[in-house]
Amino acid sequence: MRQRENQIVGQVLAAFRDRAGLSQEDAAHAADLHRAQYGHYEQGRNAVPYVVMLRIVRALGVPIEDVSAAVEKALPKRRPR
Repeated sequence: MRQRENQIVGQVLAAFRDRAGLSQEDAAHAADLHRAQYGHYEQGRNAVPYVVMLRIVRALGVPIEDVSAAVEKALPKRRPR
């Protein structure tokens, strides 16, 4: 995944975490992640593996479809070839 896409995923995760009223540390703990690793996901420094994303969305209490839809909405539109 390209860096910009990682950043968008991270921004979406941060927004859902904020809506849930959780700190990064609380979200990381609930997802069984180290806080620094969770922070890297939100900062877009690392791509989030699917199985980890499942743990994160469960910790945030949101359906993965909602996160996916928010990411899709935020991604730049691709031009048809």
